[in-house]
Amino acid sequence: MYTFTNTEITNKKATEFETKSLLYLIGMRKDSDEIDLLTVDCFNDVTGLNPDFSKLWDVQSKNHKSLPPSKIGDSLFTLYDNFISSIDFCEYVLFVPKLKRDYLVDCSQNNYLFSNIVPKTQKLITKALIKKIKKTYKSDDAPFLKEFLSKVLIVEDNKKISTYIKQLVKFKNKRIVDEDFYVEIFNELRNIQSGLKNSYIEGEKINTVAEVLKFNRHISKNDIQTFLINRFVGTDVFSFPGIPVDFLPVVSNLGGDKEEVEDLLQECNANLSRAFFDKAASRPFWHTIEEILTLVSKHPSNDVFYIFEHLSKKIKDRAIYLTDETVIYLISLIKTGLKNDS
Repeated sequence: MYTFTNTEITNKKATEFETKSLLYLIGMRKDSDEIDLLTVDCFNDVTGLNPDFSKLWDVQSKNHKSLPPSKIGDSLFTLYDNFISSIDFCEYVLFVPKLKRDYLVDCSQNNYLFSNIVPKTQKLITKALIKKIKKTYKSDDAPFLKEFLSKVLIVEDNKKISTYIKQLVKFKNKRIVDEDFYVEIFNELRNIQSGLKNSYIEGEKINTVAEVLKFNRHISKNDIQTFLINRFVGTDVFSFPGIPVDFLPVVSNLGGDKEEVEDLLQECNANLSRAFFDKAASRPFWHTIEEILTLVSKHPSNDVFYIFEHLSKKIKDRAIYLTDETVIYLISLIKTGLKNDS
């Protein structure tokens, strides 16, 4: 049984740091593809979970202006508490600002284990953590402390806000939009993350990891990716209401048959979803979006067929689900979205 403690009980704005740690989990790790779901302020500030809940990545984020060894020790407590809990976490991450370089053995590293901290600083951190453990548990014992410290990964934040979004966006040209747009998206995600805290779960208990879903403090990676696509396109790609104006010439070729029109729209929407949510096709999908955005921006007054013709010259190998009609439909959506934003 696992009991939720030290959770936020008000809808406070998520800090920039908590959102960075969430985006770090799903976009900046070698194993990011394994993470399917993220919980906010349940097990810890952010926790990643794989599809069958058999692996959990635990992240504690601390954005103190100053992080002396004593504060580092205190900051490790929640991770330690999870380490000795009934749940097995595959990773324990302390997400922090850049530490003083004289704390480190190899100061060129930004992601490192506890062993990369110099012995003198290690002792001070350990002392502070033991003090916190004894005070909290009202015990003179700190079980498995050495084993815990050998597993902790310290990740320093040394990147711009925009970089955290760019790592998720599979564009070859990351400058397709300006820096302010990436920051805007980051802030929107931070607000979405904040909204997940609008519930009281302090003291609640679960017997299995999957039970955490009942508290509605989670968001899927697919939800985040869908949000990103919609923001770049400027409209809801996967459930657009009605027929995009620029797609009407295609529809008119069906002779006004209502059923055929509905079938075509349904097929296009289904193909877009398949292309996006199929991991093997995701990158080609993003690349197609990127090229359409570039072409439409350069030739805003040209129709969808002109854009499609030039796109076909640029992209020789499209994802299997991106049929000609689906791509023309996608171009129409993007043209509609860009008009709405202008």
